[in-house]
Amino acid sequence: MEDEKALEIATRAAFRGGRTAVARLGTPGYLRWKGQRDVVTEATLEVQEQIVSVLQKECPGDAILAEEGPEDEPLAVDAARLWIVDPICGSLNFAQSIPFFAVSVALRVNGVLRVGAVYDPVRDEMFSARLGEAALLNGKPINVLTVALGPEFWEQAWVACDLPHGGPRLSEALQTFGIVSKEVLHHVILGSPALALCYVAAARLHAYWNIDAQPWDVAAAGVVLSQAGGLITDADGGSWLHSDGSYVAANAVSHKWALQTIKWQREQTRARA
Repeated sequence: MEDEKALEIATRAAFRGGRTAVARLGTPGYLRWKGQRDVVTEATLEVQEQIVSVLQKECPGDAILAEEGPEDEPLAVDAARLWIVDPICGSLNFAQSIPFFAVSVALRVNGVLRVGAVYDPVRDEMFSARLGEAALLNGKPINVLTVALGPEFWEQAWVACDLPHGGPRLSEALQTFGIVSKEVLHHVILGSPALALCYVAAARLHAYWNIDAQPWDVAAAGVVLSQAGGLITDADGGSWLHSDGSYVAANAVSHKWALQTIKWQREQTRARA
């Protein structure tokens, strides 16, 4: 299957899931807590079913990795063709009827993420990209912000992040949040990694960081960001495709300054441990 066709399927699946999600906004149904600050709603499962039904119909031989399971099925993470689905990226926002969440669908082929679609159904914004082509927002090309070199531009940066659910990484992230907040113009917790990465891609943010995200949080949006001219790595500056859950994303200039702070904080945490 060509990437162009795969992207059309991804955007269609994301759109169908998003329409279901926005219809359930305000009535998410039963809440099940998977852990501290980690929730899945009845509506989330319905959204996932809509997405998966499209993928299974169009690509019956492909494997699917979806955030909400089913838990009793083995995950074909090494499949040659793997769809990666996050039915609601921003679950806490969605559960609380805060209209900032997204539906995310990516395709990985032979270990390479080739296609990504992130749909914000509240704003009817579809971020999409395929490898080697421009990233799009509702069909129009987007690019990350371009800024000149120098620390003074980091001082004027608008930066977003998300926090781990709990444990030692939450403590580390809170310390990093305090440091970055003193360095930049504006620093905000958004609650949806996929949308935050797409906002960097669309020049709405200079940078985004997270030290405890999941692959389905970032797979599709990472494709969008990369094709929009952005740079995404793990928090040590290595490949984001083999991350331990940490991600730093920005335009090329801001990435240097964001990584410098976050990497330093990680080194301090490791030294204390």
